[in-house]
Amino acid sequence: MLGLTRNFHNEQIPNDVSLEFKNLNSLILANCQLRGPIPQWLSRCHKLQFLDLSWNHLGGNIPSWFGKFESLFYLDFSNNSLKGEIPKSLTELQSLIIGNITIEEPVSSFQLYSARQGGPSLSYRQISGLRPTLDLSYNILQGPIWPSFGNLKRLHVLNLKENNLSGPIPNNLSGMTYLEKLDLSHNKLSGEIPRALVNLSFLSTFDVSYNQLCGEIPEGSQFDTFPDTSFEGNNGLCSAEYCTCQSGQTLHSPGEKKMTTIGLPFGIGAATGFVLTVICCFMSGLSLP
Repeated sequence: MLGLTRNFHNEQIPNDVSLEFKNLNSLILANCQLRGPIPQWLSRCHKLQFLDLSWNHLGGNIPSWFGKFESLFYLDFSNNSLKGEIPKSLTELQSLIIGNITIEEPVSSFQLYSARQGGPSLSYRQISGLRPTLDLSYNILQGPIWPSFGNLKRLHVLNLKENNLSGPIPNNLSGMTYLEKLDLSHNKLSGEIPRALVNLSFLSTFDVSYNQLCGEIPEGSQFDTFPDTSFEGNNGLCSAEYCTCQSGQTLHSPGEKKMTTIGLPFGIGAATGFVLTVICCFMSGLSLP
């Protein structure tokens, strides 16, 4: 294990392919203000289980060879400047498909960087206490969310927040049966929220706010517990309690929803009755009171 959190300042990770860390299972280089691409020598670290390069200035694409790491279960590239599409190979991580995670703990405790309100901070944890995670949030990634993400049955956290991802939310994501957190907010996703996601019984955090989604918000199971803030910023979304989904509508409290549902038919009925009365009076030659 190698943990060098907060030990550099605006330096570049060496990209020498000849570097060898064949037995490295954990690498933590978070909050080091490192720049440049993800180094090529990491491709030779086949025993890697835990990789945290968050809160740096890394750029370029995410290499596809990460998908060949059979033991990798925790990958955090959040808060960088990574671009391009998410490599499809990340949906082939074997430890997240079949769950064969055997964790080799370091002898002593270590510093694991984490972000908290008010700025970055350090916390002390053990690898065994971490949930299987893919965190690519706060980058400039684009392209689709691959349907094959649904193969990652053992993944607990998928965070793709604050990127430029587009296209629909794949129905196949319902295959991630152990998923606890799914954050797709602040992207350019379109289409409807797949109703199959209701089947994710462990899902406790869900956020698709500030996209371009439309249609009815699924109901039932965990979806009944998610706040309105999880869906805000999508002009085409509505609750099943609404009669229709109209452009520009916003989410309301339960009381307002009932008033909308009841008030609309009542208003239409009253207007129709008035028009019919006028027509009947005109045809019978009577004058209105």
